[in-house]
Amino acid sequence: MGKLKTGIQGFDELVGGIEQGTRNILYGPPGTGKTVFAMQFLWQGLQEGETVAFDVFDKPFPRLRWYFQTFGWDITPYEKKKKFISIQAFPHFPQYQKDPRVIYFSLDDFEEMRRIDKLLSDAHVTRFAAGDFSEQMFGLYDLKYMLPVEQWTINWSYFDNIVNMDIMTAASQKDLDVSKATDLDFNTANNIIYFRINKKTFQRELRIVKMEGTEHPLEWLPFEITRKGIKLLKTKE
Repeated sequence: MGKLKTGIQGFDELVGGIEQGTRNILYGPPGTGKTVFAMQFLWQGLQEGETVAFDVFDKPFPRLRWYFQTFGWDITPYEKKKKFISIQAFPHFPQYQKDPRVIYFSLDDFEEMRRIDKLLSDAHVTRFAAGDFSEQMFGLYDLKYMLPVEQWTINWSYFDNIVNMDIMTAASQKDLDVSKATDLDFNTANNIIYFRINKKTFQRELRIVKMEGTEHPLEWLPFEITRKGIKLLKTKE
């Protein structure tokens, strides 16, 4: 299996990209750069001629379109060519018109989720991002429901050679249900990247906690979000 470049300056040089066929979790508090990381990863795929998909959990899809555009990444032409497949698991209410370019579904319907995953595989999607979803949300689901979902996701990513990237916002407080659900999610992931804002330096940082088959540092790595996306900063020797 090969590695897919993220397009993030400094990150690709460090680890060579993200290995295909893996499930990845981007985890941290709000505002730490998780979504931008995933967006930049998808945009890089579009520039390399790949087909990508994004499942939005936390906002109406047009908002995400706008967010891409703020970095100069116009996904609209790719949506028209079906190179960018737009999915919305975020609840849609009947009084608001549906976007004809978006596939809508409910997270509560596992069979519908598998049908959409099959659709993405048939479209030869190589990169898939989902989120941003709250860690608290996992605590709302029964583990008997979550386990087959996690097992399916791992198998789907591996056998269909897709980089699956989940964006998870860390809970400020966790009860037992949230902790159990998050543990399940983390234990099935191939790669985990933490994000934070350093309270001393007021600098965004990421830390590669787990990345299978790749030599990588464990320390926190500072980065900036620029008008062109994320750029890792050189650390002092």
